[in-house]
Amino acid sequence: MGFLGKLFGGEKELPPLDPASPGAKRIDAQRATLETFAAKLRDPVEIAPGPHAIYAYIGHPPDRFGIAWFEGDGQEHNLKTLVQKKKLSVRQVNTLSAHLRTIYEKHKDEPRYGLTIGTKKVKVVLSTEMEKELHDVINADVGTE
Repeated sequence: MGFLGKLFGGEKELPPLDPASPGAKRIDAQRATLETFAAKLRDPVEIAPGPHAIYAYIGHPPDRFGIAWFEGDGQEHNLKTLVQKKKLSVRQVNTLSAHLRTIYEKHKDEPRYGLTIGTKKVKVVLSTEMEKELHDVINADVGTE
């Protein structure tokens, strides 16, 4: 947040993420990968760490956003790689995006915590339910048109 944002009451300061929380431990296990990822982003990032993966909403959900996730393989996965892997149609991508938007909106009132990854300040949502829903939607068999 810039000077004017602070001056005019922009974004509120988030409580820090408890380093002993399961979510913080999951983030720490992939910190090097997440630091590389965060360094290339200018947009805001919200992370939902869970047992399946660490999911990151990028941008301004629920309106304009992208999504990336990091499983145990240390690689970044995103909508583009998912489209290529599953050979999704435009209609299927739009449906998937709508589901991702719905999940975000469902969990928008969950507490957010602040964390710095590398030099990037991010928000963290400690919701295993949100992470499970993201996992289920991304890994669902989308079928054919």
